[in-house]
Amino acid sequence: MPDPLNLLGLQPKLRKNEMPSDGERPSYELCLVCYPFFPTKDSGRGVDRYLYELIENLRGLRTNLRVLEQGSSVGAWAAGQKLCRLVADLLSVRSGVYHAVTTMAGATAILLGRGPVVVTIHDLLPFQVTSYNPSLKSAFARKCTQISVARAAALIVPFRVTKDELVASHGALASKIHVVNYGVDHATYYPRPAVQRSTRRVLYVGEVSCAKGVDVLINAFARVRKAIPDAELVIGGKGRDRAQLESLSESLGLSAQFLGFVPEADLPELYASAAVMVFPSRYGFGLSSLEAMACGTPVIVARTLDAPEFVSDAGLLVTPGDAEELASSIGRILAEPSLREELTTKGIARAAQYSWSATAEKTRAVCDAVFAER
Repeated sequence: MPDPLNLLGLQPKLRKNEMPSDGERPSYELCLVCYPFFPTKDSGRGVDRYLYELIENLRGLRTNLRVLEQGSSVGAWAAGQKLCRLVADLLSVRSGVYHAVTTMAGATAILLGRGPVVVTIHDLLPFQVTSYNPSLKSAFARKCTQISVARAAALIVPFRVTKDELVASHGALASKIHVVNYGVDHATYYPRPAVQRSTRRVLYVGEVSCAKGVDVLINAFARVRKAIPDAELVIGGKGRDRAQLESLSESLGLSAQFLGFVPEADLPELYASAAVMVFPSRYGFGLSSLEAMACGTPVIVARTLDAPEFVSDAGLLVTPGDAEELASSIGRILAEPSLREELTTKGIARAAQYSWSATAEKTRAVCDAVFAER
């Protein structure tokens, strides 16, 4: 079976990238610690995609990069095996800086005495979502976050709201937290005038789960159909709640299209075909919202956590869990061409502010500063 890192154009596991460092940057090996995720565009998981883009763009900066990843797996037992492999991998290398892209990886590197360690904290959901609190997995995540906050040389967060909460509620030093936004691949996601845009298509792309608010979207769409009978709902993605959500759609007399996993090659035209992309997640950001904006598709996003920060006024924000408000916003976009045009223009401009190259540049700058201060 071919090595998945070779398929991604990366160096084999535990081997140095032989590409020389930029002469104007400090020369050191940066070790990227990926646990428990896997760098790929094709899993449908946002952190996997973040990893893939970060690695590709760090290589473009001629970074002396070592990648530690333990492969792709599903389930607690597999995750535990990966953690054991992570420990062995970390003990076998010595790098100038370790950048852990999760708090689990960061805490492991810190407790093993690797360093200096930079840790990316993507969100604080284990602390914010009460339904997660009883689970062992979330307790572990909370402990790893506490270790990372206390002992990492620097922290990276994707949004200012996350930085503010770390300072206010977790005792983190503001001076060691750096806001580095996620990006969008503008070579893939851009307006496509040749694609016929349906003025009645409502689109969702993401994890097909109640946590992401797909149940709320289906209930909202049932209201929309009463006013706009020819409206259509298209749901792209995979998830554990798909059967339940299909049953909900059928019980409401809807004919929602569940596409399953959508390959990235098909996403740009799918976004461009929709009148509106809806991301009603109860728990924050989704890369699909940013990609849709880059394609010129108006977006509706639940007003949770970081969403107002990245959308700003370039989309409509709704109260999470409020099907009636969501239905009203969808109806407005379907019925008002001037609103669609306004949000299209604002969305393209807003998405242009984000790029994966900028994500890599800022990440590398944080690691360079940590290396210089070690």
